[in-house]
Amino acid sequence: MIAFRWLVPLAFLSVSVLGSPPPDAGSCRPEVRAFREAEMARAARRIEALSHPEKYGVQPSQDLDILETHLDLFVDPENEHVSGTVTLTFVPTATLARLDLRLHRALSLGGTALDGSAVAFRRKKDKVSVDFSPPLAAGKAHALAVSYSGRPQVTGTLGGGMFFSRHDGVASATTLSEPFDSFAWWPCVDDLADKSLARIDLTVPPGMVGASNGSLADVEPNPDGTTTYRWVESYPISNYLISANVTNYSQFGDLYTALDGITTMPLQHFVYPEDLHRALVNFSVIPEMITFMAQMCGEYPFLGEKYGMVAFPWGGGMEHQTLTSVGDRFVGGSGSYGELYLHELAHQWWGDDVTCGTWNDVWLNEGFATYFEALWLAREENIPMGRAMAYFDDGQYDGYLRGSPYLRNGNTAFADTGAIYDKGAWVLHMLRRVVGDGAFFDALRAYRAAHAYGNATTEDLRAAFEGEWGGDLSWFFDQWVYTVKRPIYRLRWSQEAGASSGFRVVVTLEQRQPHKVARRTTRRDVYLMPLDLILHFEDGTSEIRTVWNDQRVQSFDFDVPKAVASVGLDEENYVLKVLQ
Repeated sequence: MIAFRWLVPLAFLSVSVLGSPPPDAGSCRPEVRAFREAEMARAARRIEALSHPEKYGVQPSQDLDILETHLDLFVDPENEHVSGTVTLTFVPTATLARLDLRLHRALSLGGTALDGSAVAFRRKKDKVSVDFSPPLAAGKAHALAVSYSGRPQVTGTLGGGMFFSRHDGVASATTLSEPFDSFAWWPCVDDLADKSLARIDLTVPPGMVGASNGSLADVEPNPDGTTTYRWVESYPISNYLISANVTNYSQFGDLYTALDGITTMPLQHFVYPEDLHRALVNFSVIPEMITFMAQMCGEYPFLGEKYGMVAFPWGGGMEHQTLTSVGDRFVGGSGSYGELYLHELAHQWWGDDVTCGTWNDVWLNEGFATYFEALWLAREENIPMGRAMAYFDDGQYDGYLRGSPYLRNGNTAFADTGAIYDKGAWVLHMLRRVVGDGAFFDALRAYRAAHAYGNATTEDLRAAFEGEWGGDLSWFFDQWVYTVKRPIYRLRWSQEAGASSGFRVVVTLEQRQPHKVARRTTRRDVYLMPLDLILHFEDGTSEIRTVWNDQRVQSFDFDVPKAVASVGLDEENYVLKVLQ
């Protein structure tokens, strides 16, 4: 596609033969939309029940940098119990008199030790405070060990924590911590922007397997019949992406060959024994999916470790770093689960490698993964991208996608999944249209390179795209990322005989949406966008005229050699809209 720099109202000509129109909005993927709508409603109910979501949301920042997180746990699925010690190695970035942790009140705190010596703590419900006397000086590393035990509770906006369940009569324990539920099963500093290295040691009962992030460094049988699985995550990881999974998993593997054609990486999957036969078939597409993502976004970010999937008893998937948790019905079932697998895999780039900098920016995780899910769908179904994107739209002005992708309140992350998932994907689809294919993927790679193994915000993304495109994009981000709802267009047209020959066609576009664009001081009632006008001629041919629409009511004149039968607007579905 040609990358246009839109400056003044102009008309650009290209000739094409139109294919079939896109399907009715949302006509496919009903089970996915139903799940996300139920997830949004469930999150809203939980937030309402919390009454003060800020108490369970973003933890105030502290003057420290966590270098390593070490979980040394005994997980007992049968008795629904966890016990052990979490050690945080950290460096104060300023004089530090107190360190605040979160630990669910249902879990008993055994004690705390700083650099091997017992240290006092104070506890008020879910908050644990460790006071340092004298205060710790900036720049020197320390290790804080916290021992605890108890039965973890399911909590939070998505119903997270440690899940205890049964499959085929066998007990299991698995986890989901996004966004704020790490504290439900281990004592943590809940700050997604403070990434650290991690070690996860899982001691499990006889006959069970412990699966977690990173590489498996060792498997140690213990005298009491238990086994300890030692996992090492050598890439920086956010606390909510750490996971623990324990049951009688069957394991199987595969191999991914990197883009260089030489380097290989193991794929390690953990499934229920009763689902092994189907999982071998269902998961066989994963190497192809990794290649698909790597060719567009750059090499898989954790190539030195692994990628894998692990079954857990939840209704969707969760992109735990290097080990995606997949709802068990999507593991052993006989359906088509490619979109779910690809969505979670895409998070390894967009969510795990580059993690949103705040929960207000979570669309950078979910919108990105949903967009690449749509790209995979278009590839597999051999349909145009606009047709694929129609599956991620309800077509309503005030419907499922009514919110703004950027969340005004980060404490209520996932209360508006329509905005952060589907509308977030539309932001990328439209941005690609504005800047062109080459600049789009160059900007994505530049954005990733600038924030690899770290965090990024919406404004970081805008800066990356402006750098590659060479112009200001605040107008685009203001209306599509920070503003609710969408534009409403009405099109009218007329034609008359030309002065000498042919015809003159006049097309008038009117924007009818009642809301204002956020953050703007002028032209707040107008969406600025390139739009395709499709002239359908009486002889059955068509032309696409691309115009720059920047007025509430705007007319465009075209001289054409033959009579026009009808005029369409954005029939290839580049723009999120309502057409009246």
